[in-house]
Amino acid sequence: MKKMTTIITLVVMAIILSACNMPGYQGEIPEESDDLMATEIARILTGTPVEIELTPTSAPIEEETSNPVITEEVTEPEVTEEEATPEETEEVVTEEPTTTPEPTSTPTQAPTATLADTDPVLTLGSPDWVDPMDDADNWPTGFNEYTSIEFEDGFLKLAADTDLDGWRLSWPYLEDFYLEATMLFATCEGSDHTGLIFRVPEDSNANAGYLFGITCDGRYNLRLWDGKNMSYPVNWTESEAIKKGEDQTNILGVMAVDSNLALFINGVKVIEISSDVFNEGQFGIFVGGTNSDLPEVWVDQIRYWEIP
Repeated sequence: MKKMTTIITLVVMAIILSACNMPGYQGEIPEESDDLMATEIARILTGTPVEIELTPTSAPIEEETSNPVITEEVTEPEVTEEEATPEETEEVVTEEPTTTPEPTSTPTQAPTATLADTDPVLTLGSPDWVDPMDDADNWPTGFNEYTSIEFEDGFLKLAADTDLDGWRLSWPYLEDFYLEATMLFATCEGSDHTGLIFRVPEDSNANAGYLFGITCDGRYNLRLWDGKNMSYPVNWTESEAIKKGEDQTNILGVMAVDSNLALFINGVKVIEISSDVFNEGQFGIFVGGTNSDLPEVWVDQIRYWEIP
């Protein structure tokens, strides 16, 4: 009897245990962890970054040219002069002057100019730097093979001694700025030209930069000189904003912010381009003779505003 009881007990336990795997029973299903899901999303979204090479907009096309580079500069606080080897211009004067040029007499018209309502100086406030040209503290002086410069009657007087473009540089080194020069042609004809050179990158070898100039007969352009080739981001263009001829005062301005270059004549913006070949550097005045033997420009004032 005891043996039969034991057998019955074992059968009942077997039935109970087999119920755990009976049809219709649902066991607990483990959920996927948050860490695994986050890892999967990260795997999908993460890829190899693509580097995009940026190219400057409206970058000037370099052209071979025979235009020269002649330069002198001033560094702070000691004044120094540097000259670059010139190259022949496209138009060559067959006879060079045999005598040292003397400054011309006082021009018949006072150096004043009427500005447009769009002139940047109306909104920029006080300038960060002003040179009224009362002395030569910020500029080199004297004669060289290409230009002569002196200070007299409150003017910087820069004369071309040959048919080559020549310039003199001041010492400030700028990045983003509005630069303005009040200048007058004391002697000029036709395509004789003068203007601002800016963003000259190397003070020890000032043989490159942008040149914004106007001609005696009322045209402007922007050139890019790299020390070997001259390119023309802006070709010679006529403008009613320019006061033509001798004894006329014109105010040239350059707004340079990053790669954006805006050119102003007597407060009128004549053009705006993008060029990032040079992004900082020194500035100065240049003069070039094409028609007359010795064009001469008188600069009454230069000033600038640094753009933060």
